[in-house]
Amino acid sequence: MTDVPGPSGDEPAQPGTTNQFRDQYNIRIDKAIPPTSAPPRQVAEQQLRRLQQRFARPPDLNDAYDTLEQHNIVFLDGTPGNGRITAARVLLRELPRGTGIYKEIATVVEGKSPEILSPGLVGEGDRMLLDLSAEDEALWKQYHDRLLGFHKILVDKRAYLAVVLPHSYADQLSPDFTGYRKPVNRPDELDVVAAHLRAHGITIGHPRTVPPTLHDYLIGRPPMRELARLADLILEARKSLPPDGSFTGWCNLAVAAQTARAMEVDSFVPGLRKGSQRALLLTVAMLHGAPADIVHRATALLQELLGIPQDDRPLLEHRGLTERLRKVGATRDDTACVRFEKLRYDHAVRRHFWLNMPDLREPLREWVDQVLALAQLPDTDHTRLVIRFAELCLATDRDDVFRTASAWAEKRDGRATYLLAAAKLLRWGVQNEDTSQYFRRRIYDWSTNSITAGLRQVLILVCARVMSVRHPEQAVVRLHHLARREPSPGYKARDALLGYVAQDLRLQRYLLFRLFVFSPPDLRHKGFDALLFLDLIAVPTRPPHSFLRNPVTREWLTGCWTDVLGRIDSAMWLPCVRQWITSASGSDDPALIRHALNVLADAAADHYAALRQIYATARTSLSAEEAGLLLSRIHEAQRAGLSRRSKSQEDPQP
Repeated sequence: MTDVPGPSGDEPAQPGTTNQFRDQYNIRIDKAIPPTSAPPRQVAEQQLRRLQQRFARPPDLNDAYDTLEQHNIVFLDGTPGNGRITAARVLLRELPRGTGIYKEIATVVEGKSPEILSPGLVGEGDRMLLDLSAEDEALWKQYHDRLLGFHKILVDKRAYLAVVLPHSYADQLSPDFTGYRKPVNRPDELDVVAAHLRAHGITIGHPRTVPPTLHDYLIGRPPMRELARLADLILEARKSLPPDGSFTGWCNLAVAAQTARAMEVDSFVPGLRKGSQRALLLTVAMLHGAPADIVHRATALLQELLGIPQDDRPLLEHRGLTERLRKVGATRDDTACVRFEKLRYDHAVRRHFWLNMPDLREPLREWVDQVLALAQLPDTDHTRLVIRFAELCLATDRDDVFRTASAWAEKRDGRATYLLAAAKLLRWGVQNEDTSQYFRRRIYDWSTNSITAGLRQVLILVCARVMSVRHPEQAVVRLHHLARREPSPGYKARDALLGYVAQDLRLQRYLLFRLFVFSPPDLRHKGFDALLFLDLIAVPTRPPHSFLRNPVTREWLTGCWTDVLGRIDSAMWLPCVRQWITSASGSDDPALIRHALNVLADAAADHYAALRQIYATARTSLSAEEAGLLLSRIHEAQRAGLSRRSKSQEDPQP
């Protein structure tokens, strides 16, 4: 993958800034989201495999698999919280894998962005997920009406589609599809927990003896995500207890952490009457697991910010940190890091202060900025603080987390602290199942508007390295918009876009589709798209050779070449025409050579000067026979053009 460079070149250098400083600055930003060693598609498959390993199969799901395999489509319905989306992903993962890829269809309406239901974008053997579970009736009907025709495309291309129905409108499914509607029943709760634990090497004995606390929790039928979270807590409890601890002990701690912590904190905080104690309690919660010295320094910052008086006694009369930590239920572990003694206590403390003391939110935001800037703050704790603060923002105001990301991206310091924070926040939001759609929508809005250089740099990184894994087409859309709006002479978004699609012929096809179908109203953007097309056909994988063999993509190529010849100076496109012709003539396939020449001739049909230049260029690279084929096609294209113009003049004016 192409490395995404650092700060945009449209920003003037600050006085005293050296190239060496900028290089170090850019490297630090680049490492905020390091590139994976595997292509994004492969990473997505690895994630599916891990999901499959933790999957507890619900009753009758085999019937849904048989329907999908035999009819290429299945509609999954069930009570929200039953794990319908996970079941759909696992079903698609279980299908025999050939040349096709796995992808999740974006239901977000993005202006004129193409939808994956477009037949030209479905590959042979593709496995696709369409999650409509949370969509409104209007969008549900829009997709429903298109699925009837789309099903034939699936069958013809031996591709597969799993649709997760919106439970409220599932009964509106067309009678043509009722035979393909299958239920997703709730799996056994203990099976879900056991599957997660088994993936980490913990096997519940048979016959299974369920601890009473776990049994009482499971009979409440919590959603699947809460069960997965409970399994993670059991693993945490196992680490926190002595090696000879029992499964019952782990479960007791985990269930208490899941259900009782909020009430415990609500009762505990009023008993801390001193502001200094509450400041320490909140600091430990925000920096849970951080080194003790960092916690000590951050507590002093919070006290200063909130106007809490410092201890004015001589230093040797101050209470030690260990004693002060004990008063708030925390301790310093063997690695000199500070933690609460109770599992998940930090989460409950953070929420208590955020929800019960609204006036504390702005000072806390300022404090977070100060702590992030501490040079001694380890990168792991930097990331944790960013995510914890983002979770608090989302608890009360979804837009607040986006304002935070934007503000951090605009702030500059010598160590790129805040750009790093913005990148980490957006990475977390895109990867998080609960927030991904909101974050992807906001990133789209940002990419289609004027934004700061810092935010643009962060978005390029997040799209190319994070969104690209689960939502590759959406990543292309956003990078394309960012590239269109990139101030001259910046090419970072364009280079990131081309570097990303160069890894995957399907994404090159997708970008070609966008360039052909969606002509932007802005003339500057039209010119950019024409130049981007010339860059696209020059990528190392030589996409034209593949696209020329398909009549649909040949039409797209012709349309894009037409824009190039009509908008770009010939000094820029003539070398590309020469390379196009040379590349095609080097093929052993006469049909490919003919298609390549036909595309150029048809694209230049209404541009006589371009036709003349193309033919003159071709004669130096082609055999006499091939040049004759081109000349013949040029004559055909000219006659067709004259016929169109003549018919247009004869048509009566309205």
